[in-house]
Amino acid sequence: MHNIKFVVNQTGLSAHVIRAWERRYEALTPDRTQTNRRLYSDEDIEKLLLLKKAVEAGQSIGRIARLSTPELNGMLARLSPEQREQRLETSSATAPADSPLPYSQQLRLAVQSLDAERLEMILRQATIALGAIEVIERLLPPLLEWVGTGWREGEVRVAQEHLATAVVRTYLGRTLDSIKPSAHSPCLVITTPAGQVHELGALMVAVTAASEGWRVLYLGPNLPAEEISSAVRQMGAKGVALSIVYPPDDLRLHSELENLRSGVGEEVAILVGGRGAKGYSETLYRIGATLATDLTATRFELESLRSRANRRLSGVQPK
Repeated sequence: MHNIKFVVNQTGLSAHVIRAWERRYEALTPDRTQTNRRLYSDEDIEKLLLLKKAVEAGQSIGRIARLSTPELNGMLARLSPEQREQRLETSSATAPADSPLPYSQQLRLAVQSLDAERLEMILRQATIALGAIEVIERLLPPLLEWVGTGWREGEVRVAQEHLATAVVRTYLGRTLDSIKPSAHSPCLVITTPAGQVHELGALMVAVTAASEGWRVLYLGPNLPAEEISSAVRQMGAKGVALSIVYPPDDLRLHSELENLRSGVGEEVAILVGGRGAKGYSETLYRIGATLATDLTATRFELESLRSRANRRLSGVQPK
């Protein structure tokens, strides 16, 4: 039996990814020591290697995690040689496995060369090495900031910006689809308010929320307060998460936020983030909403909120 450090060295997967595949997707059930440390068998390592190959070839971990080792071998045998051998040419010369730096550089090069296939491949490789949450918190925000700034300054062409947006949107959608929280988990409605058409931030929050155990209802961008409130009531949602990117000074949005609070009532939590959210901080404070400054803060708030929601669902009163 082997500890997780040994498994990391043998598979090239990070400890974060191994634990995520075990906890979220039930790919493995390792033994435990008396002190509750994980112990992995040779068969566990073999399955992790097969899962890694399959994900690198484009398979969704959420759909293949529970396959047996023979089933994984059979699936890989049916893939084309090109799919089985997909690798980044620079993988042998990258920085440590938990570093986002080489992936950041490669993502930018893929955008500049208008290589959508390579961009998708790098995101898959980074997800295997770092985990989806690390990709969303450490890789995507600086990439999208670089694309947006470059576009405004004329260093990134419109076609490059569109390609990056399309690929990242597809990546986030697939990642969200691969996470299957319990049907009994509290529901969170995620969207952008009226006039806010940039949805990548909201999609990143959706993936983060699903990974934290929320049952996510993602409604896309640019939704009036009345429609958001209706969805919250229909789903019995415990919270609403909004992304506000641009502009930071839309006078109409203040009334939309106030209408949302009136529509969902005082018991429903409202969490707001995004680059433009600080411009509405006074209104957010007035309606009792929480302002999240970045995705890490958003994840913390979502974890805390879900714990409170689960206590209410189980009838346990918070201390």
